Amino acid sequence: MKWNDFIPSEFEYDWEQDKLGVHGVNFEEAVETFFNDCQIRRNKRFKDRWQLIGRTNGGRRLKIIFQLKPGKIVRIITGWPI
Repeated sequence: MKWNDFIPSEFEYDWEQDKLGVHGVNFEEAVETFFNDCQIRRNKRFKDRWQLIGRTNGGRRLKIIFQLKPGKIVRIITGWPI
């Protein structure tokens, strides 16, 4: 995957199990990290997931765990400040 050229087409999130909120991160912040300078690598524990380390528009540094679905759809699983 060439992450430098990657532009998500859509974002999904399970609002019923708000794992971002537990860590004090909101959905908008998580999405922002995909459009700012970030690093992405495979998740070691779950082979179908990825880790993103990036910054929000406000400069907050976050780690976001996500799945990449067909059609460049990003399903955000969780995230937390680092």
